[in-house]
Amino acid sequence: MEELLKKLINLDVRVFYFLNRDLSNPVLDFIMPIITNEGFILGPIIAVAVYFMIRGSRKTRIALLCMIIAVLFADAVAYRLIKPFFGRLRPCDVLPGVNQLVNAGRFSFPSNHAANMMALATITGFFYKKYFWIVFAIALLEGYSRIYVGVHYPLDVLNGYFLGAISALIVIIIYRRIEYEKKRK
Repeated sequence: MEELLKKLINLDVRVFYFLNRDLSNPVLDFIMPIITNEGFILGPIIAVAVYFMIRGSRKTRIALLCMIIAVLFADAVAYRLIKPFFGRLRPCDVLPGVNQLVNAGRFSFPSNHAANMMALATITGFFYKKYFWIVFAIALLEGYSRIYVGVHYPLDVLNGYFLGAISALIVIIIYRRIEYEKKRK
C-alpha cells in the first residue's frame, strides 16, 4: 500500500509539472491568474444569484438556495476539516521550478475552488440540465487554472471535484426528501 501511495504521489507531481511548467506560455501566464482569481467568477455568480432571487421562479430560488448550501458545505469541509487533517503543502512551497503566478494559503489538499465549482455544476445539472455543461466547463477551467498558477496538484483538484459533487448530492438528497415529505402531507 505504501508503495502504491508513493507511485500515486510521484505521478501527481509529474502531471503537475507537465500542466504547470511544460504547458507554460505567455498567453496562459496572463489569462490563468485572472481565471483563478475568486473575483473573476464570484462577482458574476453573485450578480446572477441576486437577479434570480428577485426575479426568478420558486424553482430558481430553491436551486440557488441549494447551490449556496452545497458550496458552503463543500468549502467548510475542505477548509476546516480536510486541509488541516492532511496538511499537504502547496507545490509552489515544496517543489523546485514551479511556475507560480499567484499566492495562496498554506495547505493545498483538496482544492476549495474545485470543490465549490463542482458543487455549483452538480446542483445546476440537477435543476437545469441544459446549463450543466456550461458550469461544468467553467469548473474544469477553474481547476486547471489552480494547477497552472502553481498552487495545487492535480489530485488536489480531482479530490476537490469529488468533494463538491458529494456535497451537492447530499443537498439534493435532502431537498428531494423534503419535497417528498411535503407531497405526502
